Amino acid sequence: MNLFIRISLIIVLGAVCQMYLPWWTGVLVAFVVEAIIGKGNSTAFFSGFYGLALPWMALATYIDLQNDSVLSFMILDLFKLPKFSFVMIVVTGLVGGLVGGIGSFAGGWLKKAIAKNGE
Repeated sequence: MNLFIRISLIIVLGAVCQMYLPWWTGVLVAFVVEAIIGKGNSTAFFSGFYGLALPWMALATYIDLQNDSVLSFMILDLFKLPKFSFVMIVVTGLVGGLVGGIGSFAGGWLKKAIAKNGE
């Protein structure tokens, strides 16, 4: 249940922050959420990964539908990838997930470091 709460918080807070602030604020949100309410265990990476991958994929899908996949096809052509717009959406989700996962993982490490020093 705690994992679901952390993912939900990262999704909501990350999406709100990234609307008004730069893209990297999602990393800070994942870091802070994991450092405050995380358990510092192996699920730390996954909370940040899913917490940022889902809103990034949702936004990429929205943008793709708004411009009839023109931007996706141009980027896919630039990198010589198959011209399927869902490829760009998945790649965007993977990048966002990795960024969020690393931030959340670092927050879990910080929580473990503080907990060990506090004993």
